[in-house]
Amino acid sequence: MSSPETAPEAARGPLLVERCGRVVTLTLNRPHRRNAMSTVMLDQLARTLSQLTNPDGTAPGALVLTGAGGTFSSGADTREPDWRDLSRRAVRRAHFRTVFSALHAAPFPVVAAVEGYALGGGLELALACDLVVAGEGALFGLPELEVGAVPGGGAVHSLLRRAGRGVAARMLLIPGERVRADELARLGAVERTVPDGGALAEARALAASVAAGDPALLEAGVRLLRDSGHLDRSAALGVENGYWWQAASAANRELPPPSRSPSESPSLPS
Repeated sequence: MSSPETAPEAARGPLLVERCGRVVTLTLNRPHRRNAMSTVMLDQLARTLSQLTNPDGTAPGALVLTGAGGTFSSGADTREPDWRDLSRRAVRRAHFRTVFSALHAAPFPVVAAVEGYALGGGLELALACDLVVAGEGALFGLPELEVGAVPGGGAVHSLLRRAGRGVAARMLLIPGERVRADELARLGAVERTVPDGGALAEARALAASVAAGDPALLEAGVRLLRDSGHLDRSAALGVENGYWWQAASAANRELPPPSRSPSESPSLPS
């Protein structure tokens, strides 16, 4: 019997990288395991994201993250031989956090193309992207409590922020609960749904459209989106002010220098 990383479906490695114009597609490639994320896959994903975000002029205009074989990801690979070893699980969690940090720091928009299942760490990975495109029948869930764990990659926070407490509670606490993409789209956690099987093509088209914009403005836009969503209004206005000045400077507009630090909130009329 083939081992997980040498199975025929994964002969090209656990992560595929494809560049088309200004769009790079990263494909989780363990379809024989529903793209369960092994330590090897997570390490390769973290290293690839680090390489793509290097400021050497080769960064893409947008990134698409998807899964092979008709599913996004079933989460962490609980069949790895040392799954129950706490120290090894801590290593895998560090890889997960490195991946999420790299996605947050990426100077370009990231689009998830979801088909089939996005469970546990797979859901966390999808929600760490800026935009989620999904087949309307794709299923999202948090089965961690069922396998002796709790979510550790921000899924609960993301669901509370994007879809509300009710859905977060259902997915976290009810055994076997799975929520369809079309319901999450109505709640705002998924940006666009398409007929099943069409998520990747739609995500690539969306990414190409986004990537056609000015790179400096895109970077300012995605950083503003990621850095201000959890803040109160006053703090968010301060972040917005800083990125406004950054974008204006990058566009080489003739503007007077700010009278305050870009990170400070502007004075509002009383």
